[in-house]
Amino acid sequence: MKTAMQIMNKRVIYFSPEDSIFEVARVFSRERISGAPVVNDERVIGIISNSDIVKFMQTKFLKPKVGEPPSLALILLNLANVSKTFLTFKNERKRISKTRVKDLMKKEVLVISPTTPLIDIAELMEKKDVNRLPVVEKNKLIGMVCRADVIRALVE
Repeated sequence: MKTAMQIMNKRVIYFSPEDSIFEVARVFSRERISGAPVVNDERVIGIISNSDIVKFMQTKFLKPKVGEPPSLALILLNLANVSKTFLTFKNERKRISKTRVKDLMKKEVLVISPTTPLIDIAELMEKKDVNRLPVVEKNKLIGMVCRADVIRALVE
């Protein structure tokens, strides 16, 4: 049976709690990822994802409609509508840019060890409804396993 060490991505993109959410969004877009661990002194202290950023933007600018999930396009359109002038838009963007990862990240982080079996990883992801799990050894981040890694390993 495969383990986390065999299926994990060793090239892990991670953020500091002090990073701007705009920087996170840029990296997510450039690297085509949807989430990453937040690390302080080599220890995983949180997880930040696209959905955390979208939820934040929704609470700032949208009056959510019952039963309708927010879309990034709707959030951006609403931001433009809320800002009556370019200056207002620019000031609001500047204010939002001061929001840090530590303000949005999920602080309760599930981690796995390099020896965690594949089946346990799949069960944990399903049970806890998470898309990614940091792989930690001696309190240090050494890799990341996402759902795609699990699916790939299961079909091999």
